[in-house]
Amino acid sequence: MSTQDYLGLSPEAHRIVPISASQSLQASAAPAGSGVIPTGLSRLDEAICRDVLEDLPGLSDTRSMGILCGHVTEIFGPPGVGKTSLALNIASNSLREGGKVVWIDTGLPLPKQRLKKLLQNPTNPQEEHEPQSTIPNNPAKDLIYFRTQSLPHLLALLMRPPKDFPPEETTLLIIDSISGPFPSYFQTPTELKSNLTQAGITDKPQIQWLLHRKWNVTSDLGNQLMKLASANRMAVLVINQTHTKIKGHPRATLCPALSGGSWENSIYTRIVLYRDFPEEADDAIDKKFRFAEVLKRTGKPLMLRLEENVIPFMIESDGLREIDKVQQQPCPVSQKSTETSASGTENRRKRKVDEIADSQDEDEDSDEEFGWLEGDDAHLLEGDN
Repeated sequence: MSTQDYLGLSPEAHRIVPISASQSLQASAAPAGSGVIPTGLSRLDEAICRDVLEDLPGLSDTRSMGILCGHVTEIFGPPGVGKTSLALNIASNSLREGGKVVWIDTGLPLPKQRLKKLLQNPTNPQEEHEPQSTIPNNPAKDLIYFRTQSLPHLLALLMRPPKDFPPEETTLLIIDSISGPFPSYFQTPTELKSNLTQAGITDKPQIQWLLHRKWNVTSDLGNQLMKLASANRMAVLVINQTHTKIKGHPRATLCPALSGGSWENSIYTRIVLYRDFPEEADDAIDKKFRFAEVLKRTGKPLMLRLEENVIPFMIESDGLREIDKVQQQPCPVSQKSTETSASGTENRRKRKVDEIADSQDEDEDSDEEFGWLEGDDAHLLEGDN
């Protein structure tokens, strides 16, 4: 019997390469500072490592915080929010510390000029106090770049990697983006069911296999990323896109494009990036505000939203700049409407922020349909006089 399946692949499963007890002891005795890569935002680094500060004494110093090596970190958010910029910041910090970085591109090409500019300027505030001799002369030479234009290329590189992949002394593996190739190969369940019905396919086992094959591929991909991170003691950073979910949520909600039980188990740290309007900001700069929020830490989702896990920042030409004490605006409600809501009658229902105005209920008083309140007519007449 042949040892290869019909695809020409060996049926033997790839496992984590075992190491001896002496090597494991030597690795565990290594300083903890060598197992993290700073993001360039000190408060974000602290939010990521907050639960492991007591377990790893070497992380008590703010200079030794960031994304953890040996684990998978996910960054997701809507387009144009700064996911690639944050990944470039992390990559430049890793290169300046003397490590090698593998960048796998599935969409837009790597912005090389921006990366060179980041390498010339310290993106990590702690680097300003380090001697120049500790920084490599040409850190860009340690960047290994791969471009995978399709999902089969990405899976082949990760599931059946070449002999020297990843190279030795690699501290960071970045995939931008992990979810980009999937829509071209997997339809949504609604589209797939419609096409199967038109094709006359009624075999239930085959239909179930087709409906679940995306999650099977996602599960295998997540497990392989965990193996690569653990076996090579490097940090794996994946950029995930978003899609909108309505079912099961009180309102339309942005969720990671790649998700599910098996994928969730492979993510150790999850960071979401989004835009918001702070309460106090100038009109000229309020559109530049971004927020990074830690949603998952040490493999556990954070059930409560705490201010210490939300970090405001701005994207500038020389990197990311953290902003101090910027409060998010919970809802764009004017002061007048807030006071009216507190002192108004209980029978009238106020429209919520995320509700379309045309969908509000009709009350007996037709003036309320147009937003008129009692006493507004008198004020209008006074203004005319």
